[in-house]
Amino acid sequence: MSLAHDSPTSLGRYQLVRVLGEGAMGVVYEATDPRLGRTVAIKTVQRSLVADPTTAGAYAKRFEREAMAAGRLSHPNIVTVFDFGEQGDFSYIVMEFVRGRELLQAFDSGHTFTLSDACRIMGELLDALAFAHEHGVVHRDVKPANVMLDAAGRVKLTDFGVARMESTPHARTVPGTLLGTPSYMSPEQVLGNPVGPRADLFAAGVILYQFLTGQRPFTGGAAAVQHKIVHSPVTPPSALNPALPGAFDRIIAKALAKEPEDRYDSAVAFAADLRRAMGLEPVLAMDLELPVDDHPAGGHLRLPPQAPPPAKPPPRSEADRQMPVVGKAAQKGPAPAAAPRPAAPSARSAPPASAAPAPAAVRPAAATPPASGRSAAPSPALPAAAPGPVPMPASAPSAAARRPPAVALRPEAPAAPGAARRPGFVPSRMPEMPAEWAPRAQPRPAAGRRGWWLALLVAAVVAAGAWWAAR
Repeated sequence: MSLAHDSPTSLGRYQLVRVLGEGAMGVVYEATDPRLGRTVAIKTVQRSLVADPTTAGAYAKRFEREAMAAGRLSHPNIVTVFDFGEQGDFSYIVMEFVRGRELLQAFDSGHTFTLSDACRIMGELLDALAFAHEHGVVHRDVKPANVMLDAAGRVKLTDFGVARMESTPHARTVPGTLLGTPSYMSPEQVLGNPVGPRADLFAAGVILYQFLTGQRPFTGGAAAVQHKIVHSPVTPPSALNPALPGAFDRIIAKALAKEPEDRYDSAVAFAADLRRAMGLEPVLAMDLELPVDDHPAGGHLRLPPQAPPPAKPPPRSEADRQMPVVGKAAQKGPAPAAAPRPAAPSARSAPPASAAPAPAAVRPAAATPPASGRSAAPSPALPAAAPGPVPMPASAPSAAARRPPAVALRPEAPAAPGAARRPGFVPSRMPEMPAEWAPRAQPRPAAGRRGWWLALLVAAVVAAGAWWAAR
């Protein structure tokens, strides 16, 4: 639509190109920013169109609040606000130009959306609302006319004209005034109660209902619509579209609950249930807190959680930590105790010559002492020996002959008075090494032989040098 003859041709530095839409209080233009060379959309409000100065001032304040609310939000699914200004009788907002159409135009034209496209669009809308709520902005007028679809089908949420920010001192709607569109208003908006983020989720649930059934859940005149919003239950969408899965009935019932506490606590939870209903997200545990008549236990519908993780093995005891187990030795039990070994005869305790030597007896082999901190497997049991001494062959050497010679101990030298002794060092018990065990010293070559070989090497080098020079 071209510009009217009485319309301004520029606002600030922006050159107006054509009219995109008109409202009761202003006009939306397509314009050009000559400084940056980009196309923008400019939304204007003309204060002189309102006869009452008080009402005109209220509209101007609301317009400024829209610029502040949208200007603090930067999200791919929210229209970006670039600038705000005033010129003469006009206040204007400069925002991102979206090439596409409103969702309302798609609904009015009878466009049919697939279930996957509808859930994708709703997911992007809920992402935009989640971002706005995280930054303290409640839109309060979510409806298809404020949801733009660009050329690629992506969502752009617009028109924060009646948005409320958490920093605003008055969070309660003045009785007798309605801010929003009646068919998409929440019960608390209709009753004039305080409005929070769950009012936006109620409006998003109404849009989802339109996607699923092709009609709004509350229809009729303004008074009838407000009464139904507050008092009438919602018809399940599967009653109008039997091809829908039952999960969408539960999602709609929760999103359009009359009490804010019974709705989704966040847009993130709303979007997660949509993805679960489409099978795009695994179901861990979902309690919709909706009465189910045919449920065997009655009460609420709860989907089973995932299987619990495997239990961890019990911790090791203190005794196990002090004595680690190697291989399968611990499974066989502790090693049997070694049989007591009789004392070997020595020179100090030799029997008298008159006594006859006792024949040697076969005794069981003693178990090898285990390594420090490790348990060893038990030795195989030997067959029981016959009672009484067993004679040994005459050719076998005696036990005393097989034993290595005793090592003589060096007598302890008297310690010097006041001399310090190293801990753990006992000089009197250090064995004396036999002479035959001492390493033999290797003879070193005489000094004369080393000099002779060195002289011979020098002479050879000199001869080789002379031969090379003669060539």
